[in-house]
Amino acid sequence: MLLCFSIMPVRALTQDTFYIVHAVGWNWYHIEPIAVDKKADPVSSSAVIQTMNATREAIKVALYQAILYPTEANITHYMQVQHQLLWQVNDFERVWKQVLLHHPELDYSLLHPVNQIGVAIYQDKRRVEEDALITRLGKRYGLFFFYRSTCPYCQRFSPILKQWSEAHHIPVLPITLDGIALPDFPNSHRDQGQAEAFHVSREPALFTVNPHTHQAIPVSYGLLSESELRERMLAIATQLK
Repeated sequence: MLLCFSIMPVRALTQDTFYIVHAVGWNWYHIEPIAVDKKADPVSSSAVIQTMNATREAIKVALYQAILYPTEANITHYMQVQHQLLWQVNDFERVWKQVLLHHPELDYSLLHPVNQIGVAIYQDKRRVEEDALITRLGKRYGLFFFYRSTCPYCQRFSPILKQWSEAHHIPVLPITLDGIALPDFPNSHRDQGQAEAFHVSREPALFTVNPHTHQAIPVSYGLLSESELRERMLAIATQLK
């Protein structure tokens, strides 16, 4: 959408044990149902906490005793206590995986993959969605770019902004504060009070602006990388969605 900006001053507004057992061929896929004794009384929360605290204390005491008095008996005792805990952890992990097979809706990795291939697919999908969100923003908002031709940060930021805005089809109104246009924006406008209206205190300065409502949201002051510009525009697009 061609976005026409008024060059008159605009008021700026600054606006969220399966894994323990050796493999047994394809029989590993046989999953035993979880046994639930519905008649059993639930363990009280206080009893659970007391048991866990006692377990931690026993491990700590056994470790400290083995360190301070490293006899064969003390170290053997600590290793036995530690192995007992590891077996308990393995049981927990086994049942956890079994529950996920019965209740895949609880599997966080289905929505947020953790393996390398899944992560790559997830990131690609997310980037496409983010690009679409930013592009939709460009249909309602444009960018005011304030700069000085002698500012080295403006000179470096200018091609970044031009390339990024063209890729996302977001129009830019470049405003030169010293009357000299940068090569990337040869059709720049001279400042006619817009910098004062936007309270521009340093350059480069970038704002998103709705030309119909004159709503303006500051994007940045100073030099941004392409990734930083994308991140800030995405945050604004999400806010205005």
